[in-house]
Amino acid sequence: MINIVNSYDEKARELYKNCDIYYNRNIFIAKSIPSDNECIKSRLHSHNEYEFFIPNSPIPFLVNEDSIFFGEIGYIYTAKSNQKHGIKYNLSNIDYTSILIDTDYLKNIMQELKCSDNLFNHPIYLSRELKFYLHIFQDELKKGDKKDLVKLDMISNLICRELINANYNQDINLFKEKQSYQKGIYLVADFINHNYNREIKIEEMAQLAGLSKNYFGSAFKKALGETPHSYLIKIRISKAKVLLETTDYSLSDIAQKIGFKKASSFTSQFKASTGIIPSKYREKSKKQY
Repeated sequence: MINIVNSYDEKARELYKNCDIYYNRNIFIAKSIPSDNECIKSRLHSHNEYEFFIPNSPIPFLVNEDSIFFGEIGYIYTAKSNQKHGIKYNLSNIDYTSILIDTDYLKNIMQELKCSDNLFNHPIYLSRELKFYLHIFQDELKKGDKKDLVKLDMISNLICRELINANYNQDINLFKEKQSYQKGIYLVADFINHNYNREIKIEEMAQLAGLSKNYFGSAFKKALGETPHSYLIKIRISKAKVLLETTDYSLSDIAQKIGFKKASSFTSQFKASTGIIPSKYREKSKKQY
């Protein structure tokens, strides 16, 4: 049984105090309740369970062991048993789902499927199937005393199988490089997170970081692994995904809301980043079972 569930101890209460909680004997799910008034504190921690972290909004500065990386919408990031992980800096109004799975339970299914946990060195693509399983798992638990425990066990097994058999982004190895963040670069990244919908000049960012214009670009890339421009685009595309999934705004409206002057520029950049045009992404995301 999941240790954190067994007692739902003080550590768990602190980590997930601003979350809706759903769990059975093998799986624990925490769904955040985003708020501008509540700050998610820096929280590096470890536990016996495997944790699968799903950003529902862009979340910079995720930590796994000594690696720091950007949590992008559409991916799942894994922390294996007893690995130190969490969020590097205090952040507000972020949205995520965290899945904790009992280690023995998960490993038994992995052995059955003849898989190794080396797969979990790479981010997992978030599939529609997994979204569906998580949804019905939560709905069943909301029934309270009328919940079907056998059904919950079956859904738990399906969630694990979907995670194990998921497609992985082999281009990103979370443990390939150990990167360090400078405080000035963090301030710039946080500034981009809140001002992505307008033009941001390199001089403005360099001044905020306390660096010269000539040095700033290379310092930013060394710290975050990408240029300031590519980081800004990543934020914009992640925000666009949310709007495409949750609203009926036109592509022109979305383009304006995330900082593109033309819908055509937004469409071409979205396709370059995701491999699919925005209208097709919206169509796929809204398919129902």
